Amino acid sequence: MQEFPCQERREYVRTPLWVDVEFTILDEDEYEAVRRSERPPPRFISQEALPPGEEGQYQADSAFHSNLIDFLIHIDQKLDRILKLLSKVPGLEVPAFKDDKCKGDLFVGKGLDISGAGMSVICDKPIEPGRILRASFMISRFPIIPLVVFGEVVRTTPVQDDGKQRYQVVIKFIDLDEEDKEKIIAYTFQVQRDAIRKKKKRQ
Repeated sequence: MQEFPCQERREYVRTPLWVDVEFTILDEDEYEAVRRSERPPPRFISQEALPPGEEGQYQADSAFHSNLIDFLIHIDQKLDRILKLLSKVPGLEVPAFKDDKCKGDLFVGKGLDISGAGMSVICDKPIEPGRILRASFMISRFPIIPLVVFGEVVRTTPVQDDGKQRYQVVIKFIDLDEEDKEKIIAYTFQVQRDAIRKKKKRQ
């Protein structure tokens, strides 16, 4: 049997994802434009010196501040997308949508599962394999972990969901930031640990 490196096995561990996923279909030019514009700037997080014996708190607080910054950026992007949707409502005056590099429509799907290599969602629209998506979702509320990722559609399968015809879209991540990949992998193992603890309590 072929042996796989430990890091590669970690990447393919999947776990359920119970969140809404907002995504937009991009063509290649839009993908390149959005990817360049959304590359996050370096973060400079300052913190006063801690008293002796409390140095270990620095790393935890810095991580929390970093997650808070990610969350605020995520909220700003959500507000921009809301304005974009409202701008399509007849008779409703809204400010012009700023920096609109993505001309595609915004869809909302229901997360099914996720790993460090990809994810799958249920949505109302069939999406052709090979199309590129920009997906925005949150894998944790505390600490707050919002993510914006790009993926390529691997396959789309018709499914019945609540008595309605929907589609399961399987997405392979592309150009996934290493830090975001580690956040996802950590989330998958945390969900599995929580499931094991709950099972032991029931027994």
